Amino acid sequence: MNKTISHIVHLNVDSDPKFISEEMLSEIENLVINLDIIIKKKEIIKIKRINPSTLIGDGNLLKIDQDIKKKKINLLVVNNNLTPAQQKNLENRLKIKVTDRTGIILEVFARRAKSNEGKMQVQLAELIYRKSRLVRAWTHLERQRGGTTFIGGPGELQIELDRRLIQEKILNIKKRLRKVKRRRHLQRNLRKNNKFKTAALIGYTNAGKTLLFNKLTKKKQSSRSRLFETLDTKISRVYLGANKYIGLIDTVGFINNIPTSLIESFKATLEEVNKADILLNIVDVNDLNANQKIKVTKSILIDTGVEKNKISEMLTIYNKIDIKGLKSSYEYKKNYISALTGEGIADLKRILKNSLI
Repeated sequence: MNKTISHIVHLNVDSDPKFISEEMLSEIENLVINLDIIIKKKEIIKIKRINPSTLIGDGNLLKIDQDIKKKKINLLVVNNNLTPAQQKNLENRLKIKVTDRTGIILEVFARRAKSNEGKMQVQLAELIYRKSRLVRAWTHLERQRGGTTFIGGPGELQIELDRRLIQEKILNIKKRLRKVKRRRHLQRNLRKNNKFKTAALIGYTNAGKTLLFNKLTKKKQSSRSRLFETLDTKISRVYLGANKYIGLIDTVGFINNIPTSLIESFKATLEEVNKADILLNIVDVNDLNANQKIKVTKSILIDTGVEKNKISEMLTIYNKIDIKGLKSSYEYKKNYISALTGEGIADLKRILKNSLI
């Protein structure tokens, strides 16, 4: 089996802060490695304006083309979002496969999803993305049903056939996800009727949300240190003492420039966040770009319909204090803890307990 060898490019427009470009390049590098893709070169290319045809200008394209031939690269990863036309033009120019940030994130999500609901949500996002980037490979997915002649009449173009097949799959998945949404709604109403409050763990991917979930709930969910380890929403009770409990929700992590198709597809899941009584934003205290990631998290919450007053009341949990030997502490709306060692967890439980009063 031939290895996929990649060249990663991030375009930094003059107005973009350098540290954000470096952070986004680091993110995509980690995601590409997680897909078992070899990285032969990565670079940030500073540009004054975007080329509407190929996103990348002719001079830089020439250099990339030379690297592709020299290093036998067969995949260009553009760490920005490409239009279908830009992707097609780049592939025609470079004669190799080209994908963008959204394509890589979707591929990682597809590998991480474990539950039926998670798989449906990822598949929906991927179908929406692929619909405008059609390839002939789509039709073999449907041939097991015994042919596709019912979709179009004789002489219909293959690309139109593919588009109809994808649209049919999109509608089918949306119908099934509506059932998931109804079930979640009934479960939330049951908790509400029983006056059972919930807290949602949110924040940037790989901040330690699932490790904290396990520490508080005594569960053993997978919490490996890698981007998007958790895609499937989980809820479990946390005992706070004095016969008090709260429901804790673990959800998918956020990332800068998250694809809109993913936000749309995960609405049934993110609704659990929107309806939670308390939001706990988990942040890696050692991250040099922690403040920027808090801004990204808040922006995504707003995009998914979370009320601004709920965001303003959100508690920020600074995790991983054990890495640099920091002490646990509590300030106004800020907790410093280690989900690994358990330091600061007792204070966090006390704060959650007080919130129920």
